Amino acid sequence: MLILCVLAENEATRFNAIGKAIPDISPKVLTDTLKSLERDNLICRKTYMEIPPRVEYSLTELGKSLMPVLGSLVDWAIENSDKIN
Repeated sequence: MLILCVLAENEATRFNAIGKAIPDISPKVLTDTLKSLERDNLICRKTYMEIPPRVEYSLTELGKSLMPVLGSLVDWAIENSDKIN
């Protein structure tokens, strides 16, 4: 969910920028999660043939359509945080 939120704030985001936005995530977990989100068609991975190669991630249309639902979930969690803790 955090990765999707980071990508929703930017058009295209590089791996290191996602890692900096979520400092508690390890590179392996970030890599595995990005692969999973790409497999689920929620994000798109674009590789640029440059030296060094550049890779950017962005939300697909399906991923963008999920963001209002995630926003509602976040709102609910904030409203009920005292009951959850």
